[in-house]
Amino acid sequence: MEVFLRWFFGLGIFALGIGWLFTSIFLKVVRRFVSSKAAERRETKRYDEIMTPLDVPSWLVGLIERTFFTILVAFNMSATSVAMVGWVTVKMLYNWNILLREREDITIRSLAFSALLGNVVSMLFALIGGLICRGSI
Repeated sequence: MEVFLRWFFGLGIFALGIGWLFTSIFLKVVRRFVSSKAAERRETKRYDEIMTPLDVPSWLVGLIERTFFTILVAFNMSATSVAMVGWVTVKMLYNWNILLREREDITIRSLAFSALLGNVVSMLFALIGGLICRGSI
């Protein structure tokens, strides 16, 4: 029963539930700030273009990535941290390859950085949730 409770709380409640809620709120706060700065610079059109959602819902991507990495941490798989960094890198390059161009405006770079921060927060919840599942916390 103890193992079930650790997994229920670590994966279900902490990594997926609280992780989703906190990451979502965090991104809304950061992006609201970016939006207000974009309005000051008269870059709201660029902001709206970039914020057009993908066909794959972001909550689904977060759910899958936090589940996957929570399980890897829980089973103490080797190179989990490398896989986490690799995943964040692939996501950033795929979704925000505009960072590779030198002269993009500050709004686009700020939104890309907010995505990176959101990924780090999401991975933190997967890490802690996995440690709870493992019984290390």
